[in-house]
Amino acid sequence: MAETAIAHLVSLIWGALSLKAEAFQQIQVLPQSSQAALLVAFMAGFSQAIGQGIVLFINRVRPLRFILSLLMSALLFAFGYVFWALSTWLASILLFRGGWQTLPAVIRTLGLSYAPLIFSFSIALPYLGLPISTLLSIWSFLAFLTGLKAALGLDLWQAFGCGVLGWAVFEGLQRTIGRPLAGLGRWLTNTAAGVNLVTNLKDLEQIVARRAAQVVNSSKDRP
Repeated sequence: MAETAIAHLVSLIWGALSLKAEAFQQIQVLPQSSQAALLVAFMAGFSQAIGQGIVLFINRVRPLRFILSLLMSALLFAFGYVFWALSTWLASILLFRGGWQTLPAVIRTLGLSYAPLIFSFSIALPYLGLPISTLLSIWSFLAFLTGLKAALGLDLWQAFGCGVLGWAVFEGLQRTIGRPLAGLGRWLTNTAAGVNLVTNLKDLEQIVARRAAQVVNSSKDRP
C-alpha cells in the first residue's frame, strides 16, 4: 500500500480522535496530506448536513428545498472552515511571528482536528443534541491544540494561546465584518428551505415533544 495520507486516512482519523500528536505530525509530511485533511473536513461537513437534514425534517421542509438547504449548509460549512483556518494563522503571526509557510500547516491541522465532528449527525437527537454538540466542540478544539503543538512546534500554552486568539479573531470577524455575511447565510438558508427554520436545539426538542403528544392524544381519541 502506498505511503500516502489518503491510504492511512482511517489511522489518521483514529489518531486525531485519540489526541495523538503523531497523527498531526504525519498529516504534515505524508503525500496527499492536504487532500486527506480536506476529506476529513468534508466528512465532518457531510455529517453536519445529515444532522441538518433531521432539523429540516422536523421543520417539514419540502423535498426539493430539502436538497437545496443541504447544499447551502455544506457551502456555509466550507466558508467557516476557511475563516477559522485564516484566523488561527493570523494569530500565529501575531504571537509567534509565523509566515506564509505556516498557513498550509494550519489548514491541514484544522482539517484533521475536525475528526470528532464526523459524529455531528447526532447533535439533532432530541434531548441529547446540546450536550453532544458541546462535547464534540470541546473534543475538536483539544484535537486542534494537539495538532498546533505538533505542526508549529509550540508548547501547550503557546498552542492554547494561538487557538484561543484564533477563535477570538474568528468571533470578532463574525461579529463585525462577518455579521452581514452571517445574516446573509441565515437568509439564504431560510430562503432555500422555504420556511423560517427553527434551529435552536431546545426549541426543536419542544416541537418533537409536542408532536409526540399530539400523536398520543389522537390515538387515545380513536374508538
